[in-house]
Amino acid sequence: MYENMRISRRNFTLGAIALAAQMGIGSVRAEEVISTLVGFPAGGAIDTTARVYANAMKKHATFVVENRAGAAGNIAASSLAKARLNGNTIMFAPVNVYSISQSLYSNLQFNVEEDFAPVGLVAQFPWALAVHPDVPANNLSELILWLKKNQEKAICGMGAIGSEGHMMAYVFSKVAGVSLNFAPYKGGAPMAQDLMAGHIPMGFDPIVNLVQPHKAGRLKILAITSEERSSLVENIPVFNELGFPLSTGNTWIGVSVRKGTDETKINKLSSVLNEAARQSEVREKLAVQGLVTLQSSPEDMKKTIEHDAKRYASLIQEIGLKIN
Repeated sequence: MYENMRISRRNFTLGAIALAAQMGIGSVRAEEVISTLVGFPAGGAIDTTARVYANAMKKHATFVVENRAGAAGNIAASSLAKARLNGNTIMFAPVNVYSISQSLYSNLQFNVEEDFAPVGLVAQFPWALAVHPDVPANNLSELILWLKKNQEKAICGMGAIGSEGHMMAYVFSKVAGVSLNFAPYKGGAPMAQDLMAGHIPMGFDPIVNLVQPHKAGRLKILAITSEERSSLVENIPVFNELGFPLSTGNTWIGVSVRKGTDETKINKLSSVLNEAARQSEVREKLAVQGLVTLQSSPEDMKKTIEHDAKRYASLIQEIGLKIN
């Protein structure tokens, strides 16, 4: 009797594999450790998004967030370009890494088209222009007048040179007729700290880094880049309604892996990201920071990268900006 009930190790293993396939697991497994690269310091919009998603996806795998800050996210991107082709290294990065850096930097250690495989878009956020409380300006008109009278103080902090925020800030300065000296930082969080301390008079940064200090009176947000006003700061106007339509837009955050990764793994990762984006807890945690979750496919992200690459290439050429 016992002999008939005995299951060989080989049959048990085959059965387990079949069951895993039926359940749709096996491409991303709970025991896997997936290195999650973020090219910006902890506390910023990209880092926040990566950590919220990593926590939401932990039942599928262990996603370990690694901050490799610097060069507007390009250091992390260079790491991804050298990663193994097993899909166990992913990168959360904004539009500038995927669609701006290629036209802006002359000595990149990666090529977006040749080195990265899109997985999907996961979130978007607006930028905000803020000033230190000591700056005598409570709206854009007053800020422009102050800048024109105090050219030596016209220093604008930037989380990263070459970011989408930098592009919009540049357009704003040209339309407003003011010359801004941009002070680059390794990320939005350290820039916001210097702005609150009064080391710089103004800054252009993701809203995630500026909302709470604004509400605490440690800085003043004067305008944001979204199409409509944000529920986080309903009394703050958008650039578009103030006559600066070119300084309007949201930055998207996308996830990618090393190109050459198995398509089954890419599609599974995309499915896991979309599943996380549908969770109310994820949406709520990001909404508090001014971020909106997105659901998309690898093809959606590919098309978005290509579209924005063309758009920003012409703007960079117009600006005449090039970084070695």
